[in-house]
Amino acid sequence: MSITKQFFALVALSMLFTIASAQARAGCSRNGTVQDSDTCDILSARDNVSTFQLANANKAAIDPLCDNIFPGELLCLGLTGQDCDTIIVVKEGDSCTTLTQASGVALATLLANNPNVNSDCSNIYPGEVLCTSSQVIKYST
Repeated sequence: MSITKQFFALVALSMLFTIASAQARAGCSRNGTVQDSDTCDILSARDNVSTFQLANANKAAIDPLCDNIFPGELLCLGLTGQDCDTIIVVKEGDSCTTLTQASGVALATLLANNPNVNSDCSNIYPGEVLCTSSQVIKYST
């Protein structure tokens, strides 16, 4: 196959993937595009979406380590009716107490909106993005 044919085959494949991605995200309230050097945490902080919500809305596209996203990829940032866009980025030394104080959200609400966080927040890490909505988001998992 000539270089020209290979190029056009790749372009066609890319277009099909883009169309399929857009169709698969029909239930999204908003979308975002992965940029060069993005990690899930960087993308989440930039686009005001919790790391959990990003992974939950893209179960078929993002693996558990979130090491398979690529520049130009279209991702769902939030599902209709399940979209938290009020966030806080965890800093070194943060705890349940510092997060609830900084966000003004009750601990029960913080934990309900971030089901990946355990009850004493001992599994949070710097750079992780958490939902700090004052209303509980009913995620379908």
